Amino acid sequence: MPSEARVLDLPSMKALSHPLRSQLFNELAAHGPATATTLADKVGESTGSTSYHLRQLEKHGFIEEVEGRGNGRERWWRRVPVAVQSGGSDGPQSPAGIAAARLLASGSNEFSEQVIREFIARDQETMARGWRDASDLSVAIMRLTPSELHELMTGIHEVVDAFRDRHVLDDASDPDTSRVFIRLAAVPIFDGEQEER
Repeated sequence: MPSEARVLDLPSMKALSHPLRSQLFNELAAHGPATATTLADKVGESTGSTSYHLRQLEKHGFIEEVEGRGNGRERWWRRVPVAVQSGGSDGPQSPAGIAAARLLASGSNEFSEQVIREFIARDQETMARGWRDASDLSVAIMRLTPSELHELMTGIHEVVDAFRDRHVLDDASDPDTSRVFIRLAAVPIFDGEQEER
């Protein structure tokens, strides 16, 4: 788990598991600060509906208003720069908590798949060579114990955190930087009727 990850409680998981809120949260994460009007156009909803759901995300600490940007009628929103986790065995273990965690994981997976599909669909020749050469879609399958998998993911998160701290996410003043999507998925592969241990 990332060092600064926020483990969600049940009310927060329920708030974020709403499909439109999850979509708005992911839009802000992927594309940076935006207004309710801009987001409404992207997600195909009314500005009123989008504004309501943005306020719900703010209430639960997922997003915040961008100070000094916009005016009384136009509020700019950004994602709070903290990773969120359903908590695994440390999160809510009630049936409602497990169901909310599944909805969160499903929404996160849909967003991840969308970003990857958009990358693949791009005309690679129009992408700057440096970004084309640095981008990577790969899969690794290995045999590990649960403690080895935990050790591996802890090490990966430490590297990710070190790079995350190099640049402010919403600061686009360095033209050599761009928002980068990194997907980490580490799950066991269950063969047939293999029992969980």
